[in-house]
Amino acid sequence: MNIFLIPLEPLSERYTESWYRHIPEVFRDRFAQDNVVLIDGSALNNFVDVGTFLDLNSSAHYKSEQLKQIAHLFHKRIVNDGDIFFVFDIQFPGIETIRLLADLQGINIGLFGFCHASSYTFEDFMSPAGSYLQYFELGWLAAFDLIFVGTEYHKNAIIERRIDPLIVSEVDRQKMSDKIVVAGNPLFLSDYDTLVNPVPKKKQLIISNRFDWEKRPNLSMDFCYILKRRVPDLRIVVTTSRPEFKSNKKWLVEMARCMEKDGIIEIHDGLSKKEYHTLLAESKIFLTNTIEENFGYCLIEAILSNTYPIAENKYSHPELLMNDSRFLFDDTDEIIPKALELLESDFDISDMAMRYCQSMVRMIDAIQSFL
Repeated sequence: MNIFLIPLEPLSERYTESWYRHIPEVFRDRFAQDNVVLIDGSALNNFVDVGTFLDLNSSAHYKSEQLKQIAHLFHKRIVNDGDIFFVFDIQFPGIETIRLLADLQGINIGLFGFCHASSYTFEDFMSPAGSYLQYFELGWLAAFDLIFVGTEYHKNAIIERRIDPLIVSEVDRQKMSDKIVVAGNPLFLSDYDTLVNPVPKKKQLIISNRFDWEKRPNLSMDFCYILKRRVPDLRIVVTTSRPEFKSNKKWLVEMARCMEKDGIIEIHDGLSKKEYHTLLAESKIFLTNTIEENFGYCLIEAILSNTYPIAENKYSHPELLMNDSRFLFDDTDEIIPKALELLESDFDISDMAMRYCQSMVRMIDAIQSFL
């Protein structure tokens, strides 16, 4: 049995680089190493120039190269009954081609993949394409044997915003819903040097979500003004691994730069993962005001680093934070009091993130059970 892995392009500023290194390792631990095949592509650049999650044009080029290789594998009769394809992102143009190449040649394959987000995600980069992409999304759901997501919240969003409104047959609705498996986004402890070499905590607040409009960083900035007045020695850091501090709204960048000049915040761009993890680990508080979150790596990494998150009691946040009211707000009036209290607190929450260290194992278990 061959396991064909179809990764996302590994960008150092995104978690795709970690996935690219670690997911093949987990599969090779479970299966014969020689049977795990990584189907790589070629990117047009190694940073996000156009888009948010990945570079739009480079990603299309990368995936087209992967699809060419997959066609070649079928042509050479390398794909056989019982082989598995695992796709790191089901939003893969041409994914139906894999299913077609197998079905029309009578080859019984297993097709599995992870779903991060798509046009049904509020204000997602892909949401403007929802008028037509919604039908492709249903096609992807139908083509895969199992689809993995990070949270129950994300699974319910797919069902409520795509499956239920667009599928007439109750049998088909249930079949599609049942193939969505909540496994959690994978977390790999070896990526975090600060767990081995801890850094002391500082009176520091970090904002590390993308500085894009759907993350509502302007709201977080408003609270930073107040907190800085209340706690003058509070250090507030805004971080990005992008080579340049950017946003999908130019005024957000201008606002942040003005606040930096006023001494309210510090902007750290072009960070390596080690540099970012160090800033995160030395922070006492992580603040987010995003208007949607299917999983939230920034939040989970904060928890892992024992950096206390403050997040709205909506979306995937209650699930990720295990409904712990110390970190969840129902009204924005709660943000300042919670921040002031957490700055003076000293307890460990890192275990709350550890369950995601087994996410890939859960996915592989589900795949083997399906087969």
